[in-house]
Amino acid sequence: MTKFSMNKDLYLAIHRKALFIRQFEEKLIDLEISKRIEIPVYLSMGQEFIAATLATYFGNSLSIFAQHRSHAYFLAFGGNPESLMWEIMGDVEKGCSNGYGGSVGIKSTEAKLYGHTGIMGEQAYLGVGFAFAQNTPVLIVLGDATIEEDYFIPSIGFAVTHNLRTIFICEDNGLAVLTPTNKRRSWKSLDLVSSLGVPSVEIVDDPKEIYKAITELPSEGPIFLNIKTQRKVRHTGAKLEGAV
Repeated sequence: MTKFSMNKDLYLAIHRKALFIRQFEEKLIDLEISKRIEIPVYLSMGQEFIAATLATYFGNSLSIFAQHRSHAYFLAFGGNPESLMWEIMGDVEKGCSNGYGGSVGIKSTEAKLYGHTGIMGEQAYLGVGFAFAQNTPVLIVLGDATIEEDYFIPSIGFAVTHNLRTIFICEDNGLAVLTPTNKRRSWKSLDLVSSLGVPSVEIVDDPKEIYKAITELPSEGPIFLNIKTQRKVRHTGAKLEGAV
């Protein structure tokens, strides 16, 4: 089997995006600790390589329906970082969602990122519906707990029926807030989605593995990547994972 190799320039581009996301969120942590941010903040920290790799591969060709933890997608796909910072600070004039979305409901015309309201799993049916109505490729980002929501299976089933170009990414950090996967279910996401006839793969969040998977999976119709990752901070806020 030929070992997959990545162009050095691509690899560096991914790392630059990931580093920028990390530095942006480190600034958010500083602002939260100093009480300048008082709303719940959902950080991408620890999971940056997924968004950075996908953005480097796809560029601006996708419409994006992401979850609550989506700063990385906003930034990696070209959203204005100043407007995101102002949004989290609650500015009604400069914020990307006019100060009403906060950390969760962020949107960006530059990144083609559509806001999330915080309803678990809504991005699945909204993204599939958008792909159907607009006949355009869509990236749908989920957490591993979202797979358990009743919205998910009908949405991906509809994508299969209509052969919609929907790229489902599960950022699988093994937790729903603080509850581990093995305390919630006995089945695997990959088995569930594969049973619907969707080309699927489970990998870790190494840029080379993500890039390789995208190049090898079909370029038409729905695909599913369950990407094992690990968040660095708690479900919300600046506290490190594992901290009391």
